[in-house]
Amino acid sequence: MTKDIYQLLHQYFGYKEFRSGQEEAIKSITNKENAVVVLPTGGGKSLIYQLSALALEGVTIVISPLISLMKDQVDSLNDLKIPATYINSSLPLMECERRLEGIKNNEYKLIYIAPERFNNRNFINVLQNIKVSLFAIDEAHCISQWGHDFRPSYMRLKQVVKNIGNPVVAALTATATPEVRKDIARQLDLGNDYKLVISGFARENLHFGAVEASDWQKNSLIIDAVKGVEGGSGIVYVGTRSKADELVESLIAEGIQSATYHAGMDASSREWVQDNFLNNNIQVVVATNAFGLGINKKDVRFVIHHDIPGTLEAYYQEAGRAGRDGKTSFCLLFFSPKDRYLREFFIKGDNPSPQTIAEIHEILLDFSVEQGSKIIMFTYSDLVSRLSDSVPEMAVGTSIKLLEKEGLIQRNKEKNGAAYLKALAKDNELKDAISTRAKKQHEILDKLLDNYYDEFKQGWNFSIEDLANNLEVKKDSVSRLIKNLQEQDLVEYKPPFKGTELEILDDTSNVSDKIDFRVLEEKLEKSYEKLDKMENYVYNVFCRQKYILEYFGDPEIKDCGKCDNCMKASRSMKNNNVDYREKEYLI
Repeated sequence: MTKDIYQLLHQYFGYKEFRSGQEEAIKSITNKENAVVVLPTGGGKSLIYQLSALALEGVTIVISPLISLMKDQVDSLNDLKIPATYINSSLPLMECERRLEGIKNNEYKLIYIAPERFNNRNFINVLQNIKVSLFAIDEAHCISQWGHDFRPSYMRLKQVVKNIGNPVVAALTATATPEVRKDIARQLDLGNDYKLVISGFARENLHFGAVEASDWQKNSLIIDAVKGVEGGSGIVYVGTRSKADELVESLIAEGIQSATYHAGMDASSREWVQDNFLNNNIQVVVATNAFGLGINKKDVRFVIHHDIPGTLEAYYQEAGRAGRDGKTSFCLLFFSPKDRYLREFFIKGDNPSPQTIAEIHEILLDFSVEQGSKIIMFTYSDLVSRLSDSVPEMAVGTSIKLLEKEGLIQRNKEKNGAAYLKALAKDNELKDAISTRAKKQHEILDKLLDNYYDEFKQGWNFSIEDLANNLEVKKDSVSRLIKNLQEQDLVEYKPPFKGTELEILDDTSNVSDKIDFRVLEEKLEKSYEKLDKMENYVYNVFCRQKYILEYFGDPEIKDCGKCDNCMKASRSMKNNNVDYREKEYLI
């Protein structure tokens, strides 16, 4: 018997009424009806499965690809006296075992799990012996090859649902076109018997704008934009890690508290940036698309894109992190014709050719023979050097994911070695090479000379993480200093060895028999179509939000009246002689 959802809403969450789409979705789920739910960023998707979990008997499993989201949501639920936990790779083995015992003893109402956890047969057995009432899949677009963030691990979820007794399934996402919504239902084997809940995609408090600028102009324009938003924090998205480091240096030099965030940083550094941003100790995070999912910061006043994302789904999800408190916020996109080349590079890396995939499989089998084991160790550069054609390392990673998805291999772990550093100049030359405005780099260099003088002069193998901890500074700050000195040929630096360990599961099957290359070719074609739609957005002269709503198939489409194009049209109607510039309006 389900509990009253209105009473639960007020009792646990302190709200008097539901947001658009929430009530309809929760009623369907508590009536044991599968649901595909599409709500905009900030629309309250998490409350749907959290409140449903309280209303239903038994346990709710929440699938999330993000460790940071799991921890944040579990902490928030426990603060509300709702018993919840998570299990992921960040936990020590003994703690995982303790939490598994708690699950067996029905101590929790919600259990957050990464999809990779279902590779563990023991974990499936635990779930089969408890009552799972709801299987909630967050970021459900990850299950669709037509979505903008496809993850092969999500493909196993259909079978997991069957293995644990076919509980109610709720698939939730903020960004799904009609095509992706249908594919989510198909991949989860929901048939036609499910509830589709779509809330309006429009975000009335967001002001959208796009400005064409050359690469050398973008940094100064972004600095102007950040300074123009008084008392507000924000996110600047960039296409590459190196651009993130470069822009952070420029912002810090202008006295703007900023930090880098990207997947190349270690977990503790990423957590430090996230925590300080949430606590308003950092005004601006300059990040790749690795940042943002699950970050529950409601007062983000601006989201700026240094260049165009690859899809409108990615753009609207990232831009939608602004103004979750309902207050006026700005979404500014800079672009230049050269941006497309970067996105095409990523598309090629995300869509390797059938020949590349087959050749990589053969090379992995060769490694197995050479190393005399089914468990092999290699670096991507080792693998790339044996390929007949030049391909980016990203394409190698994608190929390995596809081979793993089809059961040919299984990745075990990443292995890291030490870095090497040696000074090639005198102390004063090193200090003179650093800008006087880069006070943090001067501080780190002084500490390095004070504490590791002999090692630094003679050259030594070291861990960047350990060095940063010993100097009591952040790892990305140490990395920026080393990069700065290396670019001026003042130090010799060799990055740490980073290798991959995987196991060969099937060394007899032909790759072409296991992988449907026709589907991959369709995916490649769709990727270029999505990039065309994204590029059309920046050159569009009509309402920008209306363009986005049409793309997502929102039935309630109208001009927003707030974007740069709407404002430009409005001013033109009042005075055809007004010299209106989008940049001035947005910053």
